[in-house]
Amino acid sequence: MTTVDERSSRTQRMLVYLAVGIVLGGLLAAGYLVSRSARASAEAEAKADRLAVRLAQEGARSPSRDQLVKLLGTDGGAICADPGAALARASGPAALPALPPETLVRVRELVIEVYCPEKAR
Repeated sequence: MTTVDERSSRTQRMLVYLAVGIVLGGLLAAGYLVSRSARASAEAEAKADRLAVRLAQEGARSPSRDQLVKLLGTDGGAICADPGAALARASGPAALPALPPETLVRVRELVIEVYCPEKAR
C-alpha cells in the first residue's frame, strides 16, 4: 500500500481561508438583513393592527392588515411625510373622494396618531 504525501502550499491554504471567510461574511450579512426586514415587518404589522382597532372604534370599515402594511409601512408613508398636503395631492378622477371630507380628515388624524404622533396637532 502506498501513501501519497500531498501538501498544499501556503498560497493555496490562504486562498481557501479567504474563500471560506468571504462565504461566511456573506452569510452573516444576509442573516442581518433578513432579521432587520423581519423586525420592520413586525413593527408595520403592529402599527396596522393598532390603526385597524382605532378605525373600528370610530365605526369605520378598515382595510386588511396587508393593505395597511403595504400602503403605510412603518413610517406612515405620504401621510406622515407631509400631513398637511396628504389630501390635497389628488387630481383628476382621484380628486373625487369616495368618503365625506370629515371622514377623510378623521382617518388622516388616526393615521398620524398611530404612525407619527410627533406630527399630531
